[in-house]
Amino acid sequence: TFAECADLTTVGGPLFSGTLTPAERMFYRTFRNTALTEIPADLFAGIQGAPAMDMFSWTFSGTAITSIPANLFGTLNGDGAPSMFSWTFSNCANLTTIEGQLFSGTITPADYMFSSTFQSSGITSVPANLFGELNGDGAMGMFHQTFYGCANLTTVGGALFSGTITPAERMFYNTFFNTAITSIPENIFGNVTGDGAPSMFANTFYGCENLTTIEGPLFSGTITPAERMFYWTFYNTAITEIPADFFAGIRGAPAGSMFTGTFRNCYQLQSIPENLFAGIQGAPASSMFSSTFENCYQLQSIPENLFGNISGPAANTMFYYTFAHCTSLTGPSARINGQYLYEIWPNVSNMYTYIGSTGLSDYDQIPSNWK
Repeated sequence: TFAECADLTTVGGPLFSGTLTPAERMFYRTFRNTALTEIPADLFAGIQGAPAMDMFSWTFSGTAITSIPANLFGTLNGDGAPSMFSWTFSNCANLTTIEGQLFSGTITPADYMFSSTFQSSGITSVPANLFGELNGDGAMGMFHQTFYGCANLTTVGGALFSGTITPAERMFYNTFFNTAITSIPENIFGNVTGDGAPSMFANTFYGCENLTTIEGPLFSGTITPAERMFYWTFYNTAITEIPADFFAGIRGAPAGSMFTGTFRNCYQLQSIPENLFAGIQGAPASSMFSSTFENCYQLQSIPENLFGNISGPAANTMFYYTFAHCTSLTGPSARINGQYLYEIWPNVSNMYTYIGSTGLSDYDQIPSNWK
């Protein structure tokens, strides 16, 4: 309706005097790329009912707004809708403040519901429960790239939402990719419970170079392993230690590439708690711990029983490059109940698990297929 109106700086609220139920693409790109500097708190006061697909997609994208009033989108109840808040405030370079929840009420998850909502905006902090109460089955990519590239974002006040949802594929994929956050509060992802989903935490905090502190646990529910679940989740962050209960909610048999690259290139990481992966038990899976701690140059030691109760026939590349180039490691290499990994699984090929980690006390006796 008003997209590309480059001189539009002010809009009065409410936008209309009646009451409307939501409809698909109702406010799609409505104010995109305008010079709008402020949003009236009652702008959408006449909207009542269950959300609709793409309802607020790109609505304020590329505007000059500096803040978002609390409950801007009123009370929403019922089934969520796909992409309903996708790109809503993306590329709002002047936007620094979110005054509270986006909406009140309770809605169920939907595919890509909050995809890229604030991507490349100027926000500096995220208030707790920004996304209100969500309950029900999780949805594909629902927080996909929500804060992607928010270079000024340093603080997350608490859990992103209240309520309980089940895992879904790529649910938190790239959510905080390349932001400036410095710490992660405990249970940031709320109560997520159920069967794990592929890539659900893949790249979530990838490239957050200012991230030094993470509190545990990561979420309050219980989740079974899934393929690529924590794929490159904390790659190239500045964390120095990992809470003992960080993955406390993960319970079940390993899944392929589950922890591939999870803490890779965490150059400041100095310690790993014993039993970090204690909830993992059962037969190995392909690439389950591939490159998990690769290039963690300041890592000091490997605690015994780090890898829980894994037992059974070896799987391809299951510990491929796990501790490669961890040049500060001392003490023994990884063990399960007193037995070295290379003693439990002697006949694997080209794991390169400890390549370059020459300070280990048993390095000379580690078979060539493990280093």
